[in-house]
Amino acid sequence: MLKMLLLFFLPCVLCSPQSAPDGPQGPSGAILRQDLLTDSFPGGSMGAFEAIYDQPCYLDNIECNHNNELQTYLPELATQASNGEITLKGEGRPDGIFSAKVQTAGIWTTSTNADVKMRGYLEVRANLPAKVDGNEFTGSWPAIWLLGYQPPTWPACGELDLVEVVNGRPSVVMTTHSSGHNGGNGQHPSGGGRLDMNANFVDNELIAGFEWNLENPNQIDLTWWMSYFDLGTQSWVTATPRTLVIQSGHGQDFHEFYNTFTGTGFFMIINLAEGGDMPGTSDVFVNGQPQYIVVKSAKVYGF
Repeated sequence: MLKMLLLFFLPCVLCSPQSAPDGPQGPSGAILRQDLLTDSFPGGSMGAFEAIYDQPCYLDNIECNHNNELQTYLPELATQASNGEITLKGEGRPDGIFSAKVQTAGIWTTSTNADVKMRGYLEVRANLPAKVDGNEFTGSWPAIWLLGYQPPTWPACGELDLVEVVNGRPSVVMTTHSSGHNGGNGQHPSGGGRLDMNANFVDNELIAGFEWNLENPNQIDLTWWMSYFDLGTQSWVTATPRTLVIQSGHGQDFHEFYNTFTGTGFFMIINLAEGGDMPGTSDVFVNGQPQYIVVKSAKVYGF
């Protein structure tokens, strides 16, 4: 009986996920240049990030996101813990739908550090409201993306979507937007612009990496690197990287991306939208519970 009790109380190694792997999971040779959560940045209240207020789209405000989203962004719904982690909270209230958005505009861009301006690697680790059978997250639209300064007005300033996840599904959409390729006609990396994962991003963070390489003056290589805890194998896996090659003279708006990278650079945005064009529904917070993005790490690497 004693032996049986001891066996009963032994910890089950496979009952809890393994810790996320340390160090960058993207291209080899990456050297840490900046920690966007814990380093000090002039103008940033959360490392390189600042929480912002944004009107919902239905108010037809000039600062509107123009995707028919339902939320109003409130700065107080973005908080930072002592270890640097940033939590974005979305919730439904009697007076509306509210959420959080943080960005690095005016604080950090891909051109801030000369060591990463022409080639760099950004890696963000974040818990997201998405998992297998995550129907309680219907209408959610968490995103991690890079945007060029305006003018020129969008989409000529360029947009790089590292991660878009909708309706609680652990399926990451990867896209770029520019004058000739935007909205539903954006450019996607080779191998497809969507990666389906057997994962639970609520309990285990997604490790989302993005590499830019302008070392060829007539070509830009953009590569998405995704690592996640696979529920089937109960192990951390890295998906095959996917690359979009944008070349001069091939109708891919090369100079729009090139001018932003070599000029003011792209700043980062992390937001938790609710409803809108991409989820395709106005049903949000269907179980009445808040939703969260927890940004556990955001680091920039050079080579």
